[in-house]
Amino acid sequence: MPNTKYISYMRLYYSCVMRSVIIILSLLLSYHRLPAQLVDTTMTIDELVGDILLGNGVSAGNIKYTGGRHAIGYVRDSSAQLGIEHGILLTSGHILLSLGPNKSPRVGWASNLPGDVELDDIARGKTYDASVLEFDFVTASENLSFEFVFASEEYLEYVGSQFNDVFAFFIEGPDLPKVNIARLPDGVTPITVNSVNNELNSQFYIDNTYINTTDPFVWDVRNRKVVSNRNYQQPEVPPKYHTQFDGFTTVLKAQCRVTPNKVYHIKIAISDVGDGILDSGVILKGGSFLSYGDQVVSIDDHFEKRIEPRRVERLSSAHEILEKSIRYRIPGDRVLGNIEFDFDRYSLPNTAGTTLSTVLDEWQKSPQHKIYIVGHTDNFGSDDYNLHLSSRRSNTVARALKKMGIPADQLIIQYFGEKKPIKSNTTPIGRARN
Repeated sequence: MPNTKYISYMRLYYSCVMRSVIIILSLLLSYHRLPAQLVDTTMTIDELVGDILLGNGVSAGNIKYTGGRHAIGYVRDSSAQLGIEHGILLTSGHILLSLGPNKSPRVGWASNLPGDVELDDIARGKTYDASVLEFDFVTASENLSFEFVFASEEYLEYVGSQFNDVFAFFIEGPDLPKVNIARLPDGVTPITVNSVNNELNSQFYIDNTYINTTDPFVWDVRNRKVVSNRNYQQPEVPPKYHTQFDGFTTVLKAQCRVTPNKVYHIKIAISDVGDGILDSGVILKGGSFLSYGDQVVSIDDHFEKRIEPRRVERLSSAHEILEKSIRYRIPGDRVLGNIEFDFDRYSLPNTAGTTLSTVLDEWQKSPQHKIYIVGHTDNFGSDDYNLHLSSRRSNTVARALKKMGIPADQLIIQYFGEKKPIKSNTTPIGRARN
């Protein structure tokens, strides 16, 4: 009987051929594109609320966001595979990692940020990497509603466990004590990995699980041991939906009664529970934060800076504005050099000094620019291992640049594992460049 744990680890070791990290100096522009998909972090928080989220009969003010800037942004999917064509994506990790296809059951971004006390109470556990969007708002009518989808990498391995990532929509105002309206249509059941999944409230759950068919042995995350892969060498069944999340809900609606022309406050929050590893996200449908009802009143100027919803034609043209931004700003990016690491290592090689010096010189000429540190790998080994290795190498380069005097806030750290190869993975030379 083979030692399955030894075989599993040896396979990971031998699959780690040389991989490279590319350092890019550019203006701040964090976006990524795949067929029918786009995520963007360049829009301001005010723009995300006013241009994307708000709909008819609502104005807002005092907008505030707390969390990693990489954890919130604009998302568009013209095919609306998750039921929403465009909106705001708020995650407990990095929004770039939400993009498909799903090639790993365990993808996440640990931002090393604190959780949220109110989410701790709901989760009955310690939360991490909280992302919180909040603002005051006034409505013209007595009913408030908006639509959303919850998605998570905790599906399905961690259903029923302590890693029950949590989100909430807290609303409070006149005659309305703070209440969480992120619930199922029964108005009672909160929406979490443990309350909505393939077995419980399954009518609201859509599965997108990645099935590993290439490794003879896999890691059983729940029992924490190596086991035989029952799907080994079976025909590959790609996940149906083009998103990295392993599962998500149907489009759900949050709603409550309010008093028109009175100021209310909403706190939209999401965080990891138990650890900061695997990500969850909530997509807020564009234009769906609106009011309706029998009453229609004028909205007074309650805020020093009042955010009004954009007209429908301006909402639709947000896509064109974004395309122009991408088209004219991409040419400003310049690749300054590559650092190729030794076999299965993430410590800086001796040859890295020249590239690091070049980056420092260029940054000193234009200190207003940001430096992108982007990690890539080939497609050998598991996606999870490759992603982790590229992360370590990107962070190694970042630490070196910080020691050279470049401020941490000027560094944008990204890593893609095998998702964005620079060269073809069909040849040894191409894999070495990746």
